[in-house]
Amino acid sequence: MASSDLTIMIRRALTAASIARIAGKTGVRAGRAAVRGVRRVPAPVGISAVFTGAGAMHFARPDFFEAVVPDWFPSAKFANVASGAAEVTLGLLTIPRATRRPALWGLAAVTVIVFPANVDMAVNDVEVKLEDGRFVRSVGTADAAGRVVNWARLPMQLPLLVWIVREARRS
Repeated sequence: MASSDLTIMIRRALTAASIARIAGKTGVRAGRAAVRGVRRVPAPVGISAVFTGAGAMHFARPDFFEAVVPDWFPSAKFANVASGAAEVTLGLLTIPRATRRPALWGLAAVTVIVFPANVDMAVNDVEVKLEDGRFVRSVGTADAAGRVVNWARLPMQLPLLVWIVREARRS
């Protein structure tokens, strides 16, 4: 797509959104109508991409994900492999209609199950840092920016969970 095409699409979307607001309609509907010819990615495909990609990263860079696992969990390696395998498997199973609903509910469960690791990072000021080419967990060393990221990650899980549950109910 040429940049001039993109500019035209953005202008159409903004114009349609403005007209819709004046008319009392939502800007989202108007924006979709204005960008004709651009196909919207179905939500299950988007969810699949997010989780399959994240799950694959568990195996591509296991040291990073193992560093996120709380100290109280018995095996960081097991947690990494299990959550990565679940994300890849369930992510792929969201594509076929026959397996979509149970896969989405499974992804909702995974999202809830891994949440305590995010809470642990925020509460304990965990920093995942690179040492000698390997990611390691460092408790209590997160700087101000790291603490903001750790705490900001917590509420970001909710829209992800809502998206998954909404699609599971629709399936």
